[in-house]
Amino acid sequence: MRTRRPPFICLSGHLRRWLALTLALVVPGAAQAGGTRTFRVTDFDDFDMGEAEGAAIEASGKVTPGLLPARADVPGASVFTCLGDGKDGKRAYVGTADAATIQRVSLGGKPGKDGKAAAPKVEPVATLKGAVVSALAQLPGGDLLAATLPGGIIYRVDAKGKVSTFAEFKVEQIWAIVPHQGRLLIATGPKGELFSINSEGKDTKVLLDSDEKDILSVLTIGKDIIVGTSPGAKLLQVGDPVEGVLLQDFTGDEVRALALTDTGLVAAVNDFSDRGLSSLQALTKNLGRTSLVGQPIEGSLDAAPSAPQSSADLMFVPLIAGKAPDLARAGELSWESWLHRDKQYFTSLLPGPGKGEVLVASSQAGKVYRVRGRRDVAVIADLEERQTTALCAFKAGGVLATAGDGAAVYALTAGGTTASSAAKARYRSKVFDAKQPAAYGAVYLRGGGPLTLRARSGPGEEVDRRWSDWKTVTLTRSADALRGALAVPSRRYVQLEVGLEAQAELRDISLFYAPENLAPLVQSVSVARPEFERTDDAEPDSKLTIKWKAEARDEDDLVYEVRIRPEGSGAAEWIRLGDEAPTTKKELKWDLASVPDGVYEAQILASDEPSNGSARARTDEVISAPFIVDHRRPVIDEAKVQGTRISARARDEGSHIHDVGYAIDGGPFRAASPADGLFDADNEAFEIVLPADLKPGKHRVVLRARDAFGNLGTLAVIVSR
Repeated sequence: MRTRRPPFICLSGHLRRWLALTLALVVPGAAQAGGTRTFRVTDFDDFDMGEAEGAAIEASGKVTPGLLPARADVPGASVFTCLGDGKDGKRAYVGTADAATIQRVSLGGKPGKDGKAAAPKVEPVATLKGAVVSALAQLPGGDLLAATLPGGIIYRVDAKGKVSTFAEFKVEQIWAIVPHQGRLLIATGPKGELFSINSEGKDTKVLLDSDEKDILSVLTIGKDIIVGTSPGAKLLQVGDPVEGVLLQDFTGDEVRALALTDTGLVAAVNDFSDRGLSSLQALTKNLGRTSLVGQPIEGSLDAAPSAPQSSADLMFVPLIAGKAPDLARAGELSWESWLHRDKQYFTSLLPGPGKGEVLVASSQAGKVYRVRGRRDVAVIADLEERQTTALCAFKAGGVLATAGDGAAVYALTAGGTTASSAAKARYRSKVFDAKQPAAYGAVYLRGGGPLTLRARSGPGEEVDRRWSDWKTVTLTRSADALRGALAVPSRRYVQLEVGLEAQAELRDISLFYAPENLAPLVQSVSVARPEFERTDDAEPDSKLTIKWKAEARDEDDLVYEVRIRPEGSGAAEWIRLGDEAPTTKKELKWDLASVPDGVYEAQILASDEPSNGSARARTDEVISAPFIVDHRRPVIDEAKVQGTRISARARDEGSHIHDVGYAIDGGPFRAASPADGLFDADNEAFEIVLPADLKPGKHRVVLRARDAFGNLGTLAVIVSR
């Protein structure tokens, strides 16, 4: 039998006193007294679950104004290279894959009223022979130089988009074109050669003929030239001898990119589980082709196989000694890892505007990192596409990031830097789930500088038209935080958006909420008789075990009361079991020593008062099936002795006969046999056959019957042999 009553509010006095003590000890956290809970955003991992737009998520666990992204699509399957225009500060050029094209990217206009930066403008410049534009450079007059793969041709593209052959090398790949002291440095593979030509594409000289397969990166420092190689991940200084001077032999497969900051030299070193694989090969393999290494195109550029197994390290060595960089230090001092990432590789480096700052493009989740040291790392951009393939700077300010696995460009410009600018840095939290419709209350923002706040709520995890509009939250100073009160509809999901003005930072978000209180659910209750074995010589412990299953459907803390009454009696007959305080366990042992025989039922009452307080507490209750309490011992009578056979009858008024045994002259008890083959009734005939080797004389035989509750009844008979 199972019944339910309406939830009760008026609990017993001892329950209220116990709950008051419990609530006084609750500390603030994810769940608090009165049903109050808190959403917290406190560290890098928490913040990284949201989205930053024009803001940087610092590894130290704060959000600061960063670079505001403005996205534009680019024809093709991927963008591989980019180059800032040295003539026009608001333009850059990018090279694509699939069709090897050059596209011009121009910065957009002023930000709109919504604070979003205007999308950059993308215009075609030229289409070249080949599959991928692997390198770009600009001549002093403004014409572009571009290398394509496969092959060793460098094309010249004038202001009108006219294409001509500028130079040709007997190589399979050209990875970089770098102007240096009036000439051009050409990094190639697969023989690891660095060439130098004049501004007319002539007067070819071999500056470096290394043992490495590919020269992937080139950096000039004054008159000096250094290169990064693959597959040996070596850093070489170009000069005499022609094989170069080894500055550093890194652990890995390639030195993909190099950058010089105002404090030292930075190298992007990638390590692949597939030995000999380079980041450029990996980029194309992720696109379903191997054309970068001079092999025929395989499959579609739209294919997206799993990324190669790799790790990446950003290595740094200080070069500044006096007023100028001292390149010798790169071979003498120890390098340190500023940033290590597993399951990704770095594709491009760009010196940032800050002291000792470098921007790092990654193959993983379209991330762009800003690194200022091993303890100062931030994610400043998180592109929609899977890979960030290249970084270059606009001369007028800002950064262009290119994307692979979907061709796009992002203009990253400073956001929230001036009070008059409509462009603002924003941090948008993940969608918080209150599990059921909730009332949202105070929100606290800890940080510094001017912060603004908006909020919205909705019925589903995906934001759609059913969600409320963004509502501005008024913030006032409260101790060390800005405090606001949300006035959004009581829905299951909620989201916050924090705006950051110049010099602002956000370190912590605390949002208090109270979910709609759901009553607990008591699913079942069972009563277990005392446990015993047939071979036990004593009666079992007099305690009966009551167990129940219950759950808090909204994660509240629950307490329970257990009550007992004779079956069929009224509500006033319930007797509470246990100690003064309600129990938090789901089991209670009831001592039957002083309980009269009879049929009883148990009631389990569950309350969520510890989480919600007495005024808002909700309850549930279940009544067990009737059960028997039986202290009466069985009776044995009608005993008859016929030779070596004894027959008798066992009776019990409270339950059935469980087993019967006998013992001869104080020996161990042995089992008797039921006359009808079963012990299944409260009245059982049984019989015993004495052992054939029983010695002559008189023997005392004790008969013992046990009922279903373990109660024992005995009778002694005398047998003559």
